[in-house]
Amino acid sequence: MALSTCPRCEKLFNKGDAVVCSSCLPVEEDDYERVRQTLQESPELSAENVAEAAEIDLACILRFLHEGRIETTAANSTVVCGRCGASGISLSKRLCESCLQKLNAELTSQQGQINLTKKKRVEVGSNFNANNRNGPIKFQR
Repeated sequence: MALSTCPRCEKLFNKGDAVVCSSCLPVEEDDYERVRQTLQESPELSAENVAEAAEIDLACILRFLHEGRIETTAANSTVVCGRCGASGISLSKRLCESCLQKLNAELTSQQGQINLTKKKRVEVGSNFNANNRNGPIKFQR
């Protein structure tokens, strides 16, 4: 499992599927419930306003958005490309069409530059030594 730093307490933990450590998970779930209730009452609020109304840190709201636990549905919300700032394709891609094509071209170019070494043929030499209880055993071809 990969080690990660908990965004709440900043301690290392085995990440697995969790975003926060097991100690912070109950607090994270409580915060999620407060965010859910706030959004049910006022679905038009921005992330900053939800954080203020639910009395939670904005980073927690953004983490919920990133995880897909909450999503933006406002008609005026636009996805901005993470590379150039243009209008993005979708929340999941977060790139514009042009940058997505450029990124794919860069990836293809980089993949073409990878040189894999050929496997070496393993041969048993004429003098191969192995140890046992009585001392080394010598094998000869």
